[in-house]
Amino acid sequence: MHKVGKVLDSLSQNHPDLAANIKPIFVSIDPARDSLKALKAYAKDFHPDYVFLTGSPDQVKDMAKNYRVYVSKADETEDGDYLVDHSIVIYFHDDEGDLADCFTQSMRPKDVVEQIVERMTFVPTY
Repeated sequence: MHKVGKVLDSLSQNHPDLAANIKPIFVSIDPARDSLKALKAYAKDFHPDYVFLTGSPDQVKDMAKNYRVYVSKADETEDGDYLVDHSIVIYFHDDEGDLADCFTQSMRPKDVVEQIVERMTFVPTY
């Protein structure tokens, strides 16, 4: 998520017109633990442009299925704590809401910025 912050800062500095049309959204895959109050506290450590969302367990499960997000909850420890393993992908949607690209955690912020600029400025020549 810090990498996304770097992407947002780069876009704001070098392409402010494009950055104005981007809204990063973080969707929790653990609604049992990530209440809106918990997400609000969590958000303080990340880029201020982020919107943090959660939903009911069924809504989150459906979202994960639709986006093919891998989610696996580990067994709880004696004190009730647990880890949730999940895929880490950034989904980039166009202004129509259609999926335009996906970025993985291994991508460099510079490369993500280049792809976003390309997607947002592409003009077909046919």
